[in-house]
Order: sequence, then C-alpha cells, then structure tokens
Amino acid sequence: MAYVYRHIRLDKNVPFYIGIGTDKKYTRANSDRNRNKHWRNIVSGTGYEVEILFDDIDLEFAKEKEKEFILLYGRSDINKGSLCNLTDGGEGCLGLVHTEESRLKMGIPNKGKIISEEHRKIISLFHTGKVTSEETKRKISEAQSGEKHRLYGKKIPESTRLKQIKSAKRGEENKASKLTEKDVLEIRRMHSECNYSSRKIAKIFSVAKNSISSILNKKTWKHI
Repeated sequence: MAYVYRHIRLDKNVPFYIGIGTDKKYTRANSDRNRNKHWRNIVSGTGYEVEILFDDIDLEFAKEKEKEFILLYGRSDINKGSLCNLTDGGEGCLGLVHTEESRLKMGIPNKGKIISEEHRKIISLFHTGKVTSEETKRKISEAQSGEKHRLYGKKIPESTRLKQIKSAKRGEENKASKLTEKDVLEIRRMHSECNYSSRKIAKIFSVAKNSISSILNKKTWKHI
C-alpha cells in the first residue's frame, strides 16, 4: 500500500512538492534525504509542513494521484507552477528535463566507439544464451567494477587507494578530475529524481562506477 503527500512552504502557504511513500510511518514524507537542489533551496529559507493527501491506497492509484496533483500545481522548472518536482510523477523519470550538456554526455559513450573482437564474442555469448566460462565471468566483473589498475592490470590495495583519495585535491581543483561541480549536481539529481543506477550514470559520464558511488555516498565532492 502507498500514500500521497505534499510539502507546503510556510512563507507563502503554497505547495512546493508532491510525492509518494510506501512506508508505514510516513518516513519518506518527513525525510530530507535524496531531495533535489531546488527543494533544498526552498527549505533553507523557510519552514514547511507535511500533509498526507491520500493514505493506505494502491500504489498504481497513488501514482495516478501524484500525476494529477503535479499537473494541478505545475512544475516550476518548466515555468508552469510552484512545484520543485523534476518529473511529471507516476513513473519516476516521466517528463524529466535534462540539460543540453547532459544530453550530449548521454550520447558520447555510444558515438564512434570501437568494440574489440573479444568484447564482441562476449556480447554474442550473452545474447545466444551460451554459458560463459568462470574465467570470462571474472574478467567481465573486474572490468565492470573498475577495480583493476588500467596500466598494469593489477588490483590496487585498499590502503593505497584511500591514501590516493585523501591526498588528492578536491573537486575541480584536481586537474585530473573528469567531472565538474555542475556534473556532480546533475549526477545526484539523476539518482534521486530518476532512480538511475550508479552503473548507468557512470556510462553517461564516462567514469568508473565506483566514482559515481562515492559521489552519491558523499565520500567525494562533499563540499557541494
């Protein structure tokens, strides 16, 4: 079962967020975790109250009601209302507006990419339903996890990896960083609003999955 809730800003007495929860104690409705930047900007300047609009209802019905209320109040990111929701509701990513920069980065990983013969064989094995050897599975797992050293093919000890992280300059001060502060905010938004996995986001931004996980867990880029 599910419920539909709204957040009302006290300075203007208007709704600024519509959401769905499935927990029994309204934890999601009262939580400030995984909220987008616009939501945080609002609550940093004013208090807000939580109102449960529908309770103990079917999830599909809750999704429909969420869409109805978002349409009713309108989204501010597309200049149609007061809500800081970044989607039209119901399906998570429905109506999500990506920045032009994000669209370009989503296309880059698939443009002009040359796939090795070995990689083609692995893809073929998966699609034909053939059993892959344990050695091949191990190689695929290591390649996807990004844990192998790219130059020597050796696994970096955890202690060494942590020292490298601590000694590195933070954020854009690190010239080796492929990401910008704008990228990091977009990554967190795609995860919280669109439920994109770390692996999917990593492919979009052409970085290791572990780098995305560290950003989402605020082990890195903690200053923004």
